[in-house]
Amino acid sequence: MNIVRPADELLDQPFWRHLAAGQLHLNACEACGAFRHPPGPCCPKCRHIGEHWAPVSGRATLQSYTTVRHPVHDRLTSAVPYVVTLVRLAEGPRMISGIPPGEHYDLKVGLELECKVISYDARFALPFFVPVAQVQP
Repeated sequence: MNIVRPADELLDQPFWRHLAAGQLHLNACEACGAFRHPPGPCCPKCRHIGEHWAPVSGRATLQSYTTVRHPVHDRLTSAVPYVVTLVRLAEGPRMISGIPPGEHYDLKVGLELECKVISYDARFALPFFVPVAQVQP
């Protein structure tokens, strides 16, 4: 497997548990409902301390991307080249992700994307983003 995964004890955190179930959830403020990523104890919008996890639409807009041609980790040697993306979710937060391994798209900044959760085993999945017209049911 040519991915770098979090330590098993981190997979118990809500972000990873929801992904393992095939759903993208983000940390949200109890007071104003604003989503944030990465999760944090204080809302950057209203400064309230208190949070919960909620599902998001998975819709996003491509803000930037790059093709990685030199592995940044030994386990990624066989994966290069691969695409890393910066997307802005419809709900507001930005997220670093990528294009699923083996898939190729004509990417342009501003392209509308949708989340595609890919499961690697029963406890671990990753969110990737692909052009809306390309998402398979």
